[in-house]
Amino acid sequence: MRRHPAGLYVLFFTEMWERFGFYCMSAIFLLYMKDKQNGHPWLQNNASQILGLYLGFVYFTPFFGGILADQFLGYRLSIYLGGVLMGAGYFLLAIDHLAAFFGGLFCIILGNGLFKPNISTMVGKLYPAGDPRLDSAYTIFYMGINIGAFISPFTATVLCNYFRKGTYDAYHVAFAAAGVGMIISLITFFLCRKWVGGEDRPTAPIASNVEQEAVPSSIQSHRHLALLVIFGVVILFWMAFKQNAGTFNLWFKDHTVRTPQPWLREAIEAVHLERFLLDSEGMLGKTLQSMINPFFVVAFSPLVVWFWSQMRKQKLELSTPGKVALGMVLTAAAFGLMFIGGQSGGDTGRVSGWFLVGAYAILTLGELCLSPMGLSLVSKLAARRQRSAWMGGWFAATAIGGYLSGAIGGFWEEWRHSTFFAFLAASSLIAFGVMMAFYSYVNRAMPETKK
Repeated sequence: MRRHPAGLYVLFFTEMWERFGFYCMSAIFLLYMKDKQNGHPWLQNNASQILGLYLGFVYFTPFFGGILADQFLGYRLSIYLGGVLMGAGYFLLAIDHLAAFFGGLFCIILGNGLFKPNISTMVGKLYPAGDPRLDSAYTIFYMGINIGAFISPFTATVLCNYFRKGTYDAYHVAFAAAGVGMIISLITFFLCRKWVGGEDRPTAPIASNVEQEAVPSSIQSHRHLALLVIFGVVILFWMAFKQNAGTFNLWFKDHTVRTPQPWLREAIEAVHLERFLLDSEGMLGKTLQSMINPFFVVAFSPLVVWFWSQMRKQKLELSTPGKVALGMVLTAAAFGLMFIGGQSGGDTGRVSGWFLVGAYAILTLGELCLSPMGLSLVSKLAARRQRSAWMGGWFAATAIGGYLSGAIGGFWEEWRHSTFFAFLAASSLIAFGVMMAFYSYVNRAMPETKK
């Protein structure tokens, strides 16, 4: 198979640093609002609802950002404008003022809407029609996202523990670090822009990377309806998955044994990292749990790619709808494990951190069955002239899931924690049932794979 173009790695590092900023902020966002030292009781009392609204808007605006790039701005200008807005938003969050807080969120929401769909679309524009490398290109790109997501919580933890040992002011330093990450992303994209070629708008009258033959309207309608089914299923996935930015933080902080085992403490002290990884009470930093999922994504992605390639050789590989269904089963299993953890701790006590680690491992496998191929799937099924809108539709489904995640998170303190996790497991099984009910319909919509 031919090597990937250099432009893919430019976009890889651009997105890696952008996601570093995004997840550095996300790792501490709920903890910051819940912190009693912030002097804003309204934030403390409405933190889960604010998180849900933020997640909803930040992933819904890409629907409009894609259309703006298509019709007016082009991909590159949209990425520059989006990056500047997000960077400004992170630095505003570093200011201890309620107006700066909401102004920062507003900038991040608008900036993500311009940045996120267009850098994802540019990946596909690097490849000619029917190129078999497209799926692996998005997998590589997705790994870049998660490398940024992996190092950002570590950075946030180090900063929060180094500056005043995790006190309220340290959050602002971490928000500023997110802004620095966004600056590095923009510099990377600007300095290496010559390697990111291709058309700057989907409507440009030059060759596209997708099939140019006419698709009968009945077939195209079938494909669009299949996309709607998948969007509906992934809404429930993101509702469950986005707990990693919300209630999983609270679970790790309040209900997980964070005292390191003697061997782990000795290892941390041997490399002189105790000042950075341990809080003032000698426990593991509260934001370290945010590193678990991206670590597993980076570790598992090559294994998953290898596994499906071996299954393909044996002609046993699941179809895309089958992988989506499998992903929902794994998601249900992950929250089933958390249900057991909640019950073992009596819903109020602290339990072993291995419950959370195990749940993350299973949840990550489910994620890898769903998320990396999402944009690639849209590029295959959506009509070319409507692709930006459908690409935004994928993010809109993510937005709805994010909003529901925050809405459900509002019941964290009202429900027993085991009940909370059981609800998410049950909703994931419902999504699996919907996927299986429409399995044949969606499977028939898949275009033939070119050799």
